[in-house]
Amino acid sequence: MARPARTAITAYAACMTILLVAPAVSAERLNDKDVKALLDRIDNDRDRFEDQLDGKLKRSIIRGPGGEVNVERYLDDLQENVDKLKGRFTPQYAASAEVTTVLRQGTDVQRYMSTLPPNFDGASEWNRLAASLGELAAAYGTVLPLPEAQQARRLNDSEVRKAADDVAKGADRFRKELDSSLKKDKAIDKATREASVKDADGVKQDAQKLASLVGDGRPASGEAQSLLQHAAKVQAASSGRALSSAAQSAWESVESGLDKVAQAFGMPKRLP
Repeated sequence: MARPARTAITAYAACMTILLVAPAVSAERLNDKDVKALLDRIDNDRDRFEDQLDGKLKRSIIRGPGGEVNVERYLDDLQENVDKLKGRFTPQYAASAEVTTVLRQGTDVQRYMSTLPPNFDGASEWNRLAASLGELAAAYGTVLPLPEAQQARRLNDSEVRKAADDVAKGADRFRKELDSSLKKDKAIDKATREASVKDADGVKQDAQKLASLVGDGRPASGEAQSLLQHAAKVQAASSGRALSSAAQSAWESVESGLDKVAQAFGMPKRLP
């Protein structure tokens, strides 16, 4: 392998090793069905909050990105955008832009509500709505209040399943090319070669299991973490070895899928 490629693999291995000691994720990724149910809950929470809010507060002024508007108008806009989000969210479209709009509005409302006494009429209902919006933010890789200029982003189940499938296919190609490359390296004994090839096949099996679970809408954070850790082990073991360009190309496709898996499950991202 050329020196630049070897350097890239070495750097990648160091970054992936971090995953081996990373703590377990604290929350399971929401699947598409969960997100849809959450959107319905946010819609209901918004209605309850507006019903309980004092009329005088509804006529109060809130400052948003579009200028000054009364709270009631802002809540109407929020309802319209939540309805739009619910209508556009599908298995084929995660509606990240629409979520960003809703979270941005929720951030403005939260900023205003924080200036009021804690016992204002509707305070408890707002806390419930804010908690639901916080869950939505987490499902889209961010937080509430939404940081300035940050965009919410999510990979839906079909995208995660495809990413895992891509990892499995790339790992299978890498396994074959790794075996071929190691056979040519006289410094590597048979037992070491077979163990390395077996580990590469393990990445493929982990990815296939992850794809199956996500495709069925089942929890899969443990499998995702196992895949990333297993891939880190394979990458570390391959570091510094004279692998073929075909092996390197196969692993690059694995890396691309791993990036998406890490993003989808909110796990530590690798350095470029």
